[in-house]
Amino acid sequence: MNALAYPPRAASRRWLAWLVALAIGGAMLLAGEALIARLSRDATESARVEAEAAADVVHQVLLRRLEAVEVLHRLTQSWLVLRESGNDQGRSAIETELASTVNAGQFGFIQVAIIGRDGWMLWSSIPGSGAPVYLGDREHFRVHAQGLRGLFISIPLVGRVSQRWTVQLTRPVLGPDASFAGVAVVSMDLHNLSDALAEIQFRPQDSAMILRGTLRAAHSRNPGTAIGTELAADDPLRQMAPDQLTGSTLRVTPDGQQSITAWRRVAGTPLTVAYIQDYAASQAGVANVALLVRLTAGAGGAVTLMLLWVGLAVRARSTARRAAEAAEIERSLAQAASRTYARRIAGLPGLIYGGDIRPDGSFTLTHVSESAGRVIGWTGEQLLGMADPHDLMEGEDAARQGEFYASLVRQGEAQREFRVRRGDGQWIWVRDSVRVVDRRADGSVEMVGYIADISDERAIQAKLQNAGRLTTLGEMATGLAHELNQPLAVMSLAADNAARALQRRGAAALPDIQERLSRIGQQAQRARDIVDHLRVFGRSDEGEPEPLALAQAVEGASVLTNGALHAAGIELSVDLPPDLPPVMARLVPLEQAIVNLLMNARDAIDEHRAEGERWIRIAAAAQGTMVVMTIADNGGGIPETHIDRLFEPFFTTKAPGKGTGLGLPLVHAAMRAFGGSITATNGEGGAVMTLAFPIAPSAPAAPDA
Repeated sequence: MNALAYPPRAASRRWLAWLVALAIGGAMLLAGEALIARLSRDATESARVEAEAAADVVHQVLLRRLEAVEVLHRLTQSWLVLRESGNDQGRSAIETELASTVNAGQFGFIQVAIIGRDGWMLWSSIPGSGAPVYLGDREHFRVHAQGLRGLFISIPLVGRVSQRWTVQLTRPVLGPDASFAGVAVVSMDLHNLSDALAEIQFRPQDSAMILRGTLRAAHSRNPGTAIGTELAADDPLRQMAPDQLTGSTLRVTPDGQQSITAWRRVAGTPLTVAYIQDYAASQAGVANVALLVRLTAGAGGAVTLMLLWVGLAVRARSTARRAAEAAEIERSLAQAASRTYARRIAGLPGLIYGGDIRPDGSFTLTHVSESAGRVIGWTGEQLLGMADPHDLMEGEDAARQGEFYASLVRQGEAQREFRVRRGDGQWIWVRDSVRVVDRRADGSVEMVGYIADISDERAIQAKLQNAGRLTTLGEMATGLAHELNQPLAVMSLAADNAARALQRRGAAALPDIQERLSRIGQQAQRARDIVDHLRVFGRSDEGEPEPLALAQAVEGASVLTNGALHAAGIELSVDLPPDLPPVMARLVPLEQAIVNLLMNARDAIDEHRAEGERWIRIAAAAQGTMVVMTIADNGGGIPETHIDRLFEPFFTTKAPGKGTGLGLPLVHAAMRAFGGSITATNGEGGAVMTLAFPIAPSAPAAPDA
């Protein structure tokens, strides 16, 4: 019986072995599919993050161009002010600056044009465009003629003067009574913008584009056929929620390519930037891994039967080998992703660097992107090999490193602008934006920074400040003429009296003549002082902040505005302590800022106070590491709804014909350049402007008030 019973038992063991082998093979297959799914999700997420980072780079490139557009719009408003006042020399100077900025090609502008209120073009930066051109039928003219006061960006169109694909970025220009006087137009070259996007493109299959609504305005791969075309009706980019500023989605491009598209809206405009990353390329590594894993799982089913016969030891070694292979695959994917990330960092229009700040405030540079050589003329290897890279900065900036890093550690992020010496010896302006990414237990912090060349931006800002000074001098012309006429009249009268006394009394009149000659000398010195202040006020001053006595700037502004304030019946009182420490500033921009604030106060008093006392008071005191100066008036104050917008370009609370809305933005920009601030509040009977200046480093800090 035992012999007859054995075969069924042996057969059952064989079936059990096959079932176990099939179960283990199936489990391995399921585990392999789970691994493939996880790798696919990880690759998709990595591609999404990379696409969003690339979209941020495209966004920064576009923002730089929009900042330049704002500066050009301000210059066109100054052009109109000078034209209305008959200042042909100032107007011609601004035309030259506008044309040179456009022709330099730095920002990809085709032209700057000014359209009159009747729709006919008044001026264009394109040489030889003197033939009359009617633009009153263009949408970017009509919207402003119908009341739009903000920025308008047209759909992609072919310019009538340039005959090239552009978008028109426009703002209204306002006449003396703040009424519509025309439109300032900056034409952005869409093919040039597409070329800039192509420089950011990281893979041949990837692309970047800029949308105006649902129309393509720029495209990195095929601008000739893409510009001006509409997104497909079922394109996911049409489904973006109006309040959603950024995001990413899977979509199919017009050429049938499946992609991961990251997008970001440009706040306050109808523009959206998008970066399209090839989805198949991001999954290529996963497909290879999937094939390997499935082959491994299939072979594993066959190997399982052997493992059952040869023992658990062989099976354990095989499992370990497969785990090592999977780990090697993941390492290969990680290395490929790292190389891709490095290539993309190298393509950025700025320099990315990282370092450590130790508890004692010292800094160690740890890594620099490959774009360093293109941005500042020093390679990453050269920078890492320097004993102290801060030696490339100017001495005063390098001396403030400790203070900057201390502020970064406290606040988590910081920004500064300074000059740096390139490898070829040239000095350029850069903006350094820094953020803390990790705080360690030993008190040290890890930080990362982004440095961008802003030399062109600073040059445009300087031109705007010069235009602002011309406008301010034009507004003060009557008062300055009165100030100069007074000493000249006294000198003329004294000279006539001296001549008559000499004719009538001869030598006996010499004592009186000597007194009158002394008076003539005093009045001549007074006139010379006014002319000297005008000469200082009119010159360009683009240097870094330096120690400056606040009283010197206040005195200069008082000399320039004394005639205008006296004619308006306004009493100016100044209370500056004699021991007030010097502040960090520049004389010319600070004088211009104070003049703007005094003239604003005069206009407010003229508008709101017809009778009674009319006064402006300047006072200052040291508070901690700052000197705080206030300029107060009794001109009725500022509406609460307007205070938050005072420093926006072209916004003004003055009556029609009293201003362009450029003065306070210039003051705000000057105070930021000094490392200080300006705020506006309402006080007793009027507005109070509070200006805070850093105390010069050589001066001791004052106790807090």
